[in-house]
Amino acid sequence: MKDYSELSKWLQDDITKPAVIKNGDYVDTVIRVPYDDDFDFIFHQNNYNGEPLTANANMAYCGIYNKLDGQIYDIRYPIKGKLNEMDSTKSMQDIEQEFTDDVRSFIENIVDNNVDNLRSPFFENAQYDNRLDDFRRNYADFIATKMFLSGDSTDDVKFQCGYYLERFSNAAMLRYMRYPGATVEKAATSYWQTHQDDMLLELRKNEIIREKLRAIEANPNNPLHKRRAIMNAVNDSGAKTVNVTIIKGGEEYSFKYNADRLSRYMEGNYSKWDMAPHDREEFGRRFGTHSEFSPEDITEISYRGKTLYEADSLTPDESADEELSDNMDDDEDEGFSMSM
Repeated sequence: MKDYSELSKWLQDDITKPAVIKNGDYVDTVIRVPYDDDFDFIFHQNNYNGEPLTANANMAYCGIYNKLDGQIYDIRYPIKGKLNEMDSTKSMQDIEQEFTDDVRSFIENIVDNNVDNLRSPFFENAQYDNRLDDFRRNYADFIATKMFLSGDSTDDVKFQCGYYLERFSNAAMLRYMRYPGATVEKAATSYWQTHQDDMLLELRKNEIIREKLRAIEANPNNPLHKRRAIMNAVNDSGAKTVNVTIIKGGEEYSFKYNADRLSRYMEGNYSKWDMAPHDREEFGRRFGTHSEFSPEDITEISYRGKTLYEADSLTPDESADEELSDNMDDDEDEGFSMSM
């Protein structure tokens, strides 16, 4: 062979003799090593002495030829880019991920977000309740908050299988390529038989997340509604810097601010360090060196003269009164009472 143009024919004709590609003193020799009747492993050796094979030089792996579909998988140098019509474009990592996704999908279809589709004794274990309580206390609010701010709803809380492939051997990979459906079902069945407690726990956690999300959605006075409105408005604008107006401590102040900080999820208040330097100095002078501002402080956000976000029209005094009222309502919701 003078180039790689005949290499595809060499593979398809199932020729065992090495393919030799010469370019002056440079010689690239490609050999095939049959794995079984359906797959060949492909190796190559580079030599610069004009000889097709050298006893003391290493052979390098460069792909797997699948005789069933005529494609080369996990293709590498020097044949990568030379046999585009035979390149499956899938690496071993791609096939492993595809297999993992198939197993997860198989199990998720069986579970179907329904706890009644599981039969596990784990719910009778005290450890199960402890893990659920820990999740409710330490993680559920964060997850529900992040989902709400991302625009997700309770319908988006779905069971996600935690199947993880620890090791994908060559034999397992080739078995999956040869019998994809049967290989996936076997792995899914094994996981199903040994991990129903984990799946049950996942479903119960999802119930808690839905409960938290419903509470947020049902309360229009929850500050997260304003934060999400701000995120969406700024994100849709494509702006890098926006003009922000706040009312803080009864005082109105406008400044330029980094749009990215307003458009993505973050906990807590907004820092003055994302303001322009002169605005930052003025903000510190007005409200204190370590002061921040919250979504509730923002009354308007604009970009190039266009209003992106505008809070409900409130005077500073009304804003303060409403904040006090909200705090009192929160106290009542938590079961507190005031007595003289």
